[in-house]
Amino acid sequence: MSDDGVRWFGWSDEAFRKAQTEDKPVVMDLTAPWSHGCRVMDRETYGDAEVAALLNRDYVPVRVDCDRRPDINDRFNLGGWPTTAFLTPTGELLGGATYVARDQMKQLLVQLKHGYAANKGRIAEEIARRDEKIREALEPNTTGVAQLTMEVFRKSLRGIVSTHDSMYGGFGKAPKFPLVPSLRVVLQAYYETQGPDFGQVLTKTLDAMANRGMYDHEQGGFFHYSTNDTWTLPRFEKMGEDNAGLIRLYLDASEVMGQDAYLKKALHALEWVKRRLLDAGRGVFFGSQAGDDDYYSAFPKEREKREPPEVDRTIFIPVNAAMAGAFLRAAEVTGDGTLAATALQGLDWILKECVQDGAVAHYHDGRPELFILARDPIALSSALLDAWEHSGQRRYLDAAETMSEEVLRRFWSEAERGIVDRAVDAIDRGDLCRLRKNIGENAAAAENFARLWRITGAERHKRCAEKILLSYPDFEDGFGHPTAEYALASDWLVRAPEEATADPGGLRAYRMRRVVRR
Repeated sequence: MSDDGVRWFGWSDEAFRKAQTEDKPVVMDLTAPWSHGCRVMDRETYGDAEVAALLNRDYVPVRVDCDRRPDINDRFNLGGWPTTAFLTPTGELLGGATYVARDQMKQLLVQLKHGYAANKGRIAEEIARRDEKIREALEPNTTGVAQLTMEVFRKSLRGIVSTHDSMYGGFGKAPKFPLVPSLRVVLQAYYETQGPDFGQVLTKTLDAMANRGMYDHEQGGFFHYSTNDTWTLPRFEKMGEDNAGLIRLYLDASEVMGQDAYLKKALHALEWVKRRLLDAGRGVFFGSQAGDDDYYSAFPKEREKREPPEVDRTIFIPVNAAMAGAFLRAAEVTGDGTLAATALQGLDWILKECVQDGAVAHYHDGRPELFILARDPIALSSALLDAWEHSGQRRYLDAAETMSEEVLRRFWSEAERGIVDRAVDAIDRGDLCRLRKNIGENAAAAENFARLWRITGAERHKRCAEKILLSYPDFEDGFGHPTAEYALASDWLVRAPEEATADPGGLRAYRMRRVVRR
């Protein structure tokens, strides 16, 4: 970057060494390649020469891509993208905001400089008190350990349904997100009971997301979320992982509910994926397509004259795992073998290029990067189990088994009594040193072990699944959306799966807990 612009560092030893040597706070821009607001702030705020001069002189400016570093995003995101976080030279969070306008940023930078210099001792004391409170809040509760019974699913279902917006669909008030795990719980309940209340929740929500502003009716694909109750004002970015989950959900809903409209919507979204995100040469998928308010707000004919929003061509493992599963499911429902071939080709490429000595990279951008996050081997293991079910190729099952056992070895923390998001031996600084136990990742890992147990009959896999799930205390009044993935995973252990035959008809039928017999 030119001398009159912000001289950004990455999250690196170099950046924090400079901050400590010069005793300067860090200003971190947590950005996203798909975020319209990030591009506006980059242009309007960081593009201002006075802001750039203040940052370069009085601070160490650090820029982090939230998709490439979800561990940093999880700890420092202050409510959206962009996030503007102020850190100590050792990486402790001082405070911050989301979007900061140019004039406000100038004031903040001047005030923080003087406030930090005058109050360094008090800041250190406040951080120490905060850390102690966090430790107390996160102290494992040794009483009321959850029992893995059908009540876990039932209570979660009741909590989810109780928040349904019967007027507009979805759950709660705006902003409204497509809560795929919660909708999967409701879909499973409807499949098993044919209860009209569950059908109403599904129909109202799936129709709203598919037929209003959450969906790009011209070019295909679901947008990120809706900013209003009626699903008509979306945030226009399209996320690969979100679309994979929604495509698979609509495919399954078309089978369970006999709705051809859901199948058509899933296949239309798949066409967008193939056109914008698929690297056909490798069978892998890019991460996202940027949001652009001006582009998507234009009339269709006007839109055709413009360049479509930029695609982030990074290969993220969770995106590819989820999309491979969606393509395999689409192949089963439609009988289109080319979709399955694409999914298997991509998984083979990932196994070759992104797995080293049992560790899985988070992303590939010319080379594999960041082998320390739990979400990547967990997501890839799930996709490999899907590949085994579809293809019958033993190597996918063996790889999933090895990878799942490696997750426990590298990411289990006795202190946290569960799987943590970063490898326990991964060293960093400040707030990034504090390991996090995410219920979604733990549930997904447990479900992988439960599926392995059902497939292989190996009791050690069942014990691993139970160990992970029983590490949580009873959720008491907290059952609902936060426990949706947990409920789906525990259901694999407490209720027998449905067996499917490997013929096309057997694979097509919807079964939430499916074991393919060959």
